[in-house]
Amino acid sequence: MGRLILTLLLAAFAGGLAAQNSDNLSGSVPPDRRITYLYQVDFGGSSQSWTLNVSLNTNAASGLVVRLIDIDAFASSALVNPTSINEGSVLGNGTASATLNGTYADVHYFAVEIETAQGSTSSDYSGSITTSVGAVGFLKQDQLILSVNGIKLEVDHFAFWNNSVPQNSTVASSLELDFGAISHTEFIRLEGIGTSIQKIEFIDTTGGTGTVLATFSNPTSGQVTAVPLTHSGKATLRINVQSSTTSAGSATWAITTPSDVSMSLVGVPDGGGSDNNCSTQEGTGWLILLGLGAALLATLRLRRET
Repeated sequence: MGRLILTLLLAAFAGGLAAQNSDNLSGSVPPDRRITYLYQVDFGGSSQSWTLNVSLNTNAASGLVVRLIDIDAFASSALVNPTSINEGSVLGNGTASATLNGTYADVHYFAVEIETAQGSTSSDYSGSITTSVGAVGFLKQDQLILSVNGIKLEVDHFAFWNNSVPQNSTVASSLELDFGAISHTEFIRLEGIGTSIQKIEFIDTTGGTGTVLATFSNPTSGQVTAVPLTHSGKATLRINVQSSTTSAGSATWAITTPSDVSMSLVGVPDGGGSDNNCSTQEGTGWLILLGLGAALLATLRLRRET
């Protein structure tokens, strides 16, 4: 009987270890760069509560910013400050951490973004991402230059654009969204802000037709929404930024797609071809007015792209 109890306790202990999973991150992030890791977490067939944490140490005086994003929840949220994104920072050497909680079953994607916190020198980092339940697996890593204008892509699920727009003009950009072989409906998150901008318009142009998904008119303080899209295969999205009739303007927009919809430049699979996007290997192992406050996390995320 004693042996049976011991065997059951050892099995339960081993099961607990198997349910907790982590992956190591290490490397160095240059100033004016963002390194993004994409992970999937398999929570199994039954819905269960989870906690996901990323904790990174740095020895650099330039510090570290760490951002953890629940991609599915973030893509479907129209809130300015959703709970599906969490950020931690340290201004010098020390530890920066970010944590998310929720209840999920099956496979969901998460992103870890890493930047320097201040200064003009690189920051080393080392640590791990850990899930309380399920199994975490690395998918890919991207690095982008924050200050470069135009379209920037991160790990197939985040797209950003920032640039100036000449007076009384419209600047158009296009993206391709891959829904896979089976038609399904997914929400995508749209964000935008602009100065001397008449409107930012998001249009589904799949098959040569034009369906306006959202229009941000005079988005001086920033606007955000989440819209449903139903497609199979490749869909195309055009974003028009129209300036004022009386002056030139500047604008920033951002798009987030969920786990089941990957995003790329038109005709370029896997998000490749962006002038400011470069892939690297895994380490061992995202408005205008600062007075808006830290509570406007989504608009802060846009500001970081300017």
